Amino acid sequence: MRRLKMQQKTILLSNQETYAYFEQGDCKDTLVLLHGNTSSSIFFEPLLQMLPKSIRVIAPDLRGFGNSSYNHPIETLTDFADDLKMFLDQLHIRNIQLLGWSLGGNIAMEFASKYPDMVSHLILLSSGSLKGYPVFKKNELGHPVLGSIYASKEELSKDPVQVLPLINAYHTGSVEFMEYIYDLAIYNVKKPDKEMNRKWMKEAIKQRNLVDVDWALANQNLSNEPSFYQQGNHKISSISARILNIWGDKDLTVPKYMFDENQKHLKDSEALVFTNCGHSILIDDCEKLAIEILNFIK
Repeated sequence: MRRLKMQQKTILLSNQETYAYFEQGDCKDTLVLLHGNTSSSIFFEPLLQMLPKSIRVIAPDLRGFGNSSYNHPIETLTDFADDLKMFLDQLHIRNIQLLGWSLGGNIAMEFASKYPDMVSHLILLSSGSLKGYPVFKKNELGHPVLGSIYASKEELSKDPVQVLPLINAYHTGSVEFMEYIYDLAIYNVKKPDKEMNRKWMKEAIKQRNLVDVDWALANQNLSNEPSFYQQGNHKISSISARILNIWGDKDLTVPKYMFDENQKHLKDSEALVFTNCGHSILIDDCEKLAIEILNFIK
């Protein structure tokens, strides 16, 4: 894999948050990439290497991730969508093609439902469900108790499996623990280049908003059906973009029922299942992913 000299730019948003972002290519159309939880925009490095420079691609660090600021805590995923709107306004971009990976997919759906006229193509890459990503209480063995939800953000922050270990890793700057988590839950099919992965993990460990994000993600529900945490708001019906819904058949992070839920509620969306791929199709089959993205947005 060829190495890119990736240099981040920064821009001050109208809400006084600073966004860091990568940008490459030159085209009237713009493809925006939104990263997932416990990550940052640098995780798109393999995809940026695959995409031609004739396409303009922008990948920001979301608020509280990577090198972007976190001056004001987020309350819902709509806050991220509004940040993206301010970011695009600052760059004088009116129309985009939008790809969201994992949490980024949930934010992408939020954005496309609130600003439908700005999004022509929506790509959900290993995305959580439009009904959110519930965090359940754990039993004495550390296993989730299906349907047993947390009553508050403060209670969720003490979750002994999904939350506290990561918070401790962030506080201690343990890149090694992040590598362990990724090897366990993300890189269960292929492992990335060690040097590049160490660089990515050093960026991931900068996250400052884990509890806020987990709570917002658990409480998202864009459907017209109740979820474990919330009644639906039916905002998904406002999306007018063409939609490509992608999932890997060995994904240990986003279960298939979430992929199926998105497919059910997103009218006329195209579904694509990558065989022998886990949660990071960016690593497992990036070349095919780039080809499918290019075919879809063209």
